[in-house]
Amino acid sequence: MSHVDYVKIRGCEASEEVRPTLLRRGITAGPDLHEKQKVEQVLLAALDDFPEALICVVFQDTFLEFEHGVFLASDDGLDEAEVCWSLKEDERVGFSVPEGEEAQVPLSVGADSLLDLFDGTTKDASAEEHLLRLPERFFELPKALRMLAHIAAVLEPDRFQVLVDIAGHYYVATLERKKGVVLAPLYPWVEDDEVRKLMRSAVGTPAPGTFEPCPKKERARGGSKRDPQQPFTTGSLKARMDSVQDAPVMVRAAYGSKTFVETPEAFEQFVAALRASENGGPRFAPVRSALYQVLFNHWPEKTRPLLFSGLEAEQDDAVRGRLYACLSRVEDPAAYHALARGMKVEPPGVLERLSQVIWRQTATVELLVREYLVPSWPEDRALADRLVKVLRDEYVEIPPAWVSEAPEELLKVLGPVLAKA
Repeated sequence: MSHVDYVKIRGCEASEEVRPTLLRRGITAGPDLHEKQKVEQVLLAALDDFPEALICVVFQDTFLEFEHGVFLASDDGLDEAEVCWSLKEDERVGFSVPEGEEAQVPLSVGADSLLDLFDGTTKDASAEEHLLRLPERFFELPKALRMLAHIAAVLEPDRFQVLVDIAGHYYVATLERKKGVVLAPLYPWVEDDEVRKLMRSAVGTPAPGTFEPCPKKERARGGSKRDPQQPFTTGSLKARMDSVQDAPVMVRAAYGSKTFVETPEAFEQFVAALRASENGGPRFAPVRSALYQVLFNHWPEKTRPLLFSGLEAEQDDAVRGRLYACLSRVEDPAAYHALARGMKVEPPGVLERLSQVIWRQTATVELLVREYLVPSWPEDRALADRLVKVLRDEYVEIPPAWVSEAPEELLKVLGPVLAKA
């Protein structure tokens, strides 16, 4: 079997008449993988249709993240060149920074205490003891600067350099302990002047170099200082999550080694942590989600009102998904109605989780079909199509009595999931 090379397209520059053709054939910047050979074929075909066109495509190797190349399609044919990087825009100036395992940033504190700084930005950051591996790509320059400055505040050596990709542009980040971070942009470079101009037009120009000082107050420790007496509401995101998961909910009774009783005030402590302002906002949404799950696992009846009030107040999609998952195990008409209504009003991020649990209670599915699916056809076709898809995907069988008043066209659509009379 022949080897296939895949690339990601980082930028494309072409004349106006050629761009629609390239877009139709998928030649556009983005995270999608493309067979390198097929990209070449598309460019050659575009030259057949537009012989005088000039097309520049910058691509990234999928195995070596920092390796880039450029295709130049013109009346001379199709050429490929390797992209180099320069610290200066108008002349090639080389640089040297650690690579591979040596690129892990050594810290003076436990590295896991910094991981929640990256929450909501990327999933690629990781930590081991006092070494932090930065994500390959930071998505926003201001936030990336702040994170790097926080890391510099607890840097172990006096100075350390790493390569970072921020919003699609590369920078050399020089971290200086307790001082801050200097970002120096890297410019894509090829020797040919015209190709270089086209290439930079395709990928854009990085922001100029800048400096961000270390924060003066409370150097980054991934959250407030950890208090052993308040493990659910202090410390980093990871520390709080670990505290919730490891909390002693049940203890051995004094009168029997095999008998367990509820830890005194455990329920109240979890509820207080759930309602605490320290766990509010998107940053600590995973903590709230974990608290709901622990509460429901151990005190399902006492937690039920918290689930309903959570649906009224919670804004985070993942936490709302957790609430619906818990309610799907509650045998209560109020829970059935909440779940069925959620299929109509929730955004896609919540619907994905809700769709996976909606089938658990037969009463919920019946309500969904009778009060939402049948009345929505055909006026609200988008809702009807979404509900039919869920029923099919989850292999939910519908008794004919539930759709006795449904129009014939809807019955045909439901055919595969309708139970035989």
